Amino acid sequence: MATDRRITRRGVLAFAALALGGPSIARARPSARSPLGPNSARFAAAFVNWGETGREHVLQGWEKWLDRPRSSVLGVDFYGQNSWEDFHRLDWVPGLWKKLNPARNLVWSVPLTITGTPLADVAGGAHDAEFEAAARGIAASHPKAIIRPGWEMNISSMGWFAKGHEDDYIKAFRRVVGIFRRHSTGFKFDWCPGWGPQDMPADATYPGDDVVDHIGLDVYDFKSDGNAAERWTNSCLKAPFGLEWQRAFARSHRKLMSYPEWGVGQAGDNAVFVQQMHDWFATNQAAIAYAAYFDVDGLWPTQIDNGRLPESGRLFQKLFAG
Repeated sequence: MATDRRITRRGVLAFAALALGGPSIARARPSARSPLGPNSARFAAAFVNWGETGREHVLQGWEKWLDRPRSSVLGVDFYGQNSWEDFHRLDWVPGLWKKLNPARNLVWSVPLTITGTPLADVAGGAHDAEFEAAARGIAASHPKAIIRPGWEMNISSMGWFAKGHEDDYIKAFRRVVGIFRRHSTGFKFDWCPGWGPQDMPADATYPGDDVVDHIGLDVYDFKSDGNAAERWTNSCLKAPFGLEWQRAFARSHRKLMSYPEWGVGQAGDNAVFVQQMHDWFATNQAAIAYAAYFDVDGLWPTQIDNGRLPESGRLFQKLFAG
């Protein structure tokens, strides 16, 4: 999902110590726990707003909202997408995460190219220095991070859209994984399409079992024909390259599934979608590495902990609480 993820140093380091607290948000103790197993925190990861002092401060508030211990959930962030210079310039961001909370592990989404640069250039090594800088910066702070290169490659708006360039995408993905592995053997790697048929067949870009640890899928409740239950079945569960496809594909490659982004809001307040996603996680928990809610308003409002989506928010807080 696209959103404005730009960040600056201004005001951040000066207020870093404030991140030991959390934002002022309402807390309501949930009435019951969801059946997500003994390690349910892996389903409560989130991408959150930057806030005044970095995402760590806001993520601690998310944990409080869910009555979960500090550092119990994965954080999610995006490593520079606007220019190749960002790969060098933003190496301080992982360090800020570590400074604010050394115990937090992260999912890092890393662009596979910058818009305007062909995937073939990356595949051929023209930007190895940029990926070396990113890998070095992330490894220094999060040597066991989950790396998600070139996500949603089956969506035409992405700068690394792979239709007609499938071989270049695969070669670029494999090259970037090789670079990151030189900096940490503890990294895990997600290959993550957007859900549904989108603009090309996702499986045409699969880069190989030796460079993939998780088969990811970004899933959102999107407007379509039918009521909420029908939308779930037709657009998410049984759609081409939907959830059932992901499960079968992951099984065939002996990989865990992941959900680096999921969210409600594009089609309005829809607690049915929240319940169905939770139930999918619960049913398939042994085959899932993690799931991360997209708690930031991007192209549409998905933030769920601010009262804008009240039915979804209340149910989410109940189902995903610690």
